Amino acid sequence: MTPQEEKEFVEQAFGKLMERGWFPGQKLERSTIIGQEIAAFEQAHKVILPSLYKAYLTSYRLPRNDFHSICSIIEKNEELRPLWLIIDSPWTMDDISERMEILQEIREFCELPEDCFRNLIPIGDWGAGWGPLCIDLSRPEDQVDEKRKETWSLVWFDHEEFEWDEYYLGEDRLLHGHEALPDLKTLLEWYFYGTLEDRFEQEEGIRPGYQWYHDLLKR
Repeated sequence: MTPQEEKEFVEQAFGKLMERGWFPGQKLERSTIIGQEIAAFEQAHKVILPSLYKAYLTSYRLPRNDFHSICSIIEKNEELRPLWLIIDSPWTMDDISERMEILQEIREFCELPEDCFRNLIPIGDWGAGWGPLCIDLSRPEDQVDEKRKETWSLVWFDHEEFEWDEYYLGEDRLLHGHEALPDLKTLLEWYFYGTLEDRFEQEEGIRPGYQWYHDLLKR
C-alpha cells in the first residue's frame, strides 16, 4: 500500500471498530503524535518502524472501556475462536519508550545478551493478560508468509515464562516470541474490521458482537 492507502486503511479500521459497537457512547480522539516525534524515536532507538504502524500511531487513539481491551475472532491452527487483546494507544512516543524499558528490566533479570530486545517494539498485550505483544522488526512485513509462522512479525512473550534465553533467544542473539499474527495489517483486519466474524457465524451459527464478546467474560 502507498502511504495514503495505509492512512485510509487505518482510519477506516478505527471507524469500523466503532461501528461494530465497541466503546459505546464514546468518540474517537485524534492522535497528537506527529511524524517528527516518530523520527526522533527511530533515531534514538536506532530502529525503523513499519509504515503501517506509523499510520496507526498518527491517526486516532482508542477510547478506554471497562476491560481496557477488545475481542475478536481469530484463526489459529485452521480453527476460528475469540481472543481478547490489549492494543496500546500511546499519547506520545515516550509511552512506547517506557514499555521498551520494561522489557530491558526483563533482560537484566534473565541475564540476557545486550541489545537482544532491539528488534522488539511493544504494542499491547496478547490474550489481554498473557504477555507483551510486540512487532519483531527482524521479520520484515513485506516478507511475511501466512503459511510460515517463522516469518510472522507480531509475536508475544508469556509473562509466566522466566527462562527467556531458553524459550526465545535465537541464534542471531535476538529474542523472538511465540507467533501471534502475521502482521499489523492482519491485526487491524481481524480486530478492527472483524473480517472473520461472517465466517464464524456461518460455521458456528453465532453472530459475534460487542455484547456476545462481553458475555464471554462472565462464563
